Amino acid sequence: MTDLTDDTSLRRFSLRDQALSVIRKQVVTGDIVPGEIYSAAAIASSLGVSNSPVREAMLTLVNQGVMEAVRNRGFRLIPLSEKDRSDIYDLRIMLEVPAMGRLAANRTKIDPKFSELATDTVVCAVNGDMVQYLDSDRQFHLGLLALLGNSRLVEIVGDLRDRTRLVNVQALSKEGSLEKSAREHHTLLDALIAGDGARAEEVMRKHLHHIPGDWNAAGE
Repeated sequence: MTDLTDDTSLRRFSLRDQALSVIRKQVVTGDIVPGEIYSAAAIASSLGVSNSPVREAMLTLVNQGVMEAVRNRGFRLIPLSEKDRSDIYDLRIMLEVPAMGRLAANRTKIDPKFSELATDTVVCAVNGDMVQYLDSDRQFHLGLLALLGNSRLVEIVGDLRDRTRLVNVQALSKEGSLEKSAREHHTLLDALIAGDGARAEEVMRKHLHHIPGDWNAAGE
């Protein structure tokens, strides 16, 4: 069994995570597009690292359903059909809306870090930092779900988000809809802190309604 305290192992995992971050950024900014085949070797060369951590990063995206491996050629970003997107949207509505209602009803203590994350999403939306926006947005929503103590729920919603959020969101920033969506995070927190379950569900449902529009705006 690999000793995770080994310096070599830690460096490899660190490089994999860095490679994964870069690849995600390239997907978000549109540098990696559906249909094209990308080799781990080519990306590794551009990053100045060995093939292994890049290949591990791309296999992580394969496991998340974001990319697919093309035998002896490389990896390809998987385009989602309208039906896929509609199904995922419906699932998120069914899972996340009542979850926020339950969280509010439970009067769960909300850590101040969530307010910081909410503010960070607004700042990122205003500044056009799409990569950091997606990271803070993910931490915010999955973090709130984690407060319910259901790890499977967090895992399922995280997987659904991974399949839909890695798209070119530059168009959303330009039209201002991303900033509007970001500001709803504070509204949701207000409802949760007040223990208003109905309001929390209403805000979450409205927040998720941005998703179909996001796909259209991104030209997907």
